[in-house]
Amino acid sequence: MAKQKKAPNLMFKILRGIMKPMLKRKYGVEVDRSMHKTLKRPCFILCNHQAAFDQFVMGLAFKFGINIVASDAIFRHGFQSWLMKKLVRPIPITKGQSDVQAVKKMMQTVKIGGTVGIFPEGNRCFFGETMTIGQGTGRLAKMLKVPLILMRMEGGYFAKPRWKIQPNKGIVKAGVVKILSVEELEGMTNEEVQKTIEENLYQNDFEFNKDAKIKFLGKARAEHLESILFYCPKCHALDCMHSKIHDFYCTKCDLKTGIDEYGFFYDGDSVPQTILDWSKLQLEFIKTIDYSPYNDKPIFFNDDIILSKAIKAKKQTDAQKGDIKLYNDRFEFCDTTIYLKDIKNLSIQEVRKLQIYTNTDIFVVDAKLKTNLVKYMIVGYHLKNVSEGKKDEYFGY
Repeated sequence: MAKQKKAPNLMFKILRGIMKPMLKRKYGVEVDRSMHKTLKRPCFILCNHQAAFDQFVMGLAFKFGINIVASDAIFRHGFQSWLMKKLVRPIPITKGQSDVQAVKKMMQTVKIGGTVGIFPEGNRCFFGETMTIGQGTGRLAKMLKVPLILMRMEGGYFAKPRWKIQPNKGIVKAGVVKILSVEELEGMTNEEVQKTIEENLYQNDFEFNKDAKIKFLGKARAEHLESILFYCPKCHALDCMHSKIHDFYCTKCDLKTGIDEYGFFYDGDSVPQTILDWSKLQLEFIKTIDYSPYNDKPIFFNDDIILSKAIKAKKQTDAQKGDIKLYNDRFEFCDTTIYLKDIKNLSIQEVRKLQIYTNTDIFVVDAKLKTNLVKYMIVGYHLKNVSEGKKDEYFGY
């Protein structure tokens, strides 16, 4: 394992000069830097994960370089990834799994006086609410033996939902919300630290904007929403939702709605008021389905996908075109079969890449625009959880 180096202060200063006006102009980002003069390295920074630009927002809040922990998937792009590693020294981690090498690199970083920054959800939120924070985060915070800085973003989900291509211009607020000293951390249990992290990083942008009433202006506000919502709450059909500009409608019945300038659905009395409410109905419905007939016929099917194999933090290889099918016990794509019992982790990168981790391999499924890969992750996890008798189900978010 290569020795970890501190993120360079100079490079982050340059990036702050470039990104601050860009993020303000494009998304309306406002970062509270009132505490940045009193904070110094080494420390451990945690922030909720709302948008693709979050790592730049984290960098804006502090005066020093940050070794940001990032998905190993972003290290698979050849020269671009090599340059990123040289310039800002990120730490690769495998999504949704315990990663001993990543933890060792974090410990190396703080030991040499550096700062580690993590988005502990491991994923940008799909539905506007903070996702599951790994249960080992509190223990890691105590283990690093440096001050813990908790930072929170508000409005980032509306500015750039991960399912949408076009940005929305509104107001995105970010800043430090709590600091725990080394002495305070030592006096707390892992569980107490974990609870403090979860409470301070939790953000529901729909609740936030009920009061804030910030308009998020942009083209095609419902653009590609069917890539995360695949269930109709009126006729209970699956794979039936479609978006067009600001509108969102079912192709199997007369349900039609759309997203307004505040991020809420039109006709809130006849449809769920928010994307988050809709996602909860969707999740509850997939739990009610009898999947026993789906051993010979697929639950879901999509063609025109590309399947690749990947090596952690290295480029993808062996790409082949074909289709993806989910049955009640397995995935089939191209000429490859992966049984659910052999899967360690399912995760979505961006919104159109499904990553499947087994004990020996990493598979990456790339799909075209509007393809819903979230359904494969959610139902795949549900089937795997049921087969393993797990009551506290996890669905990848």
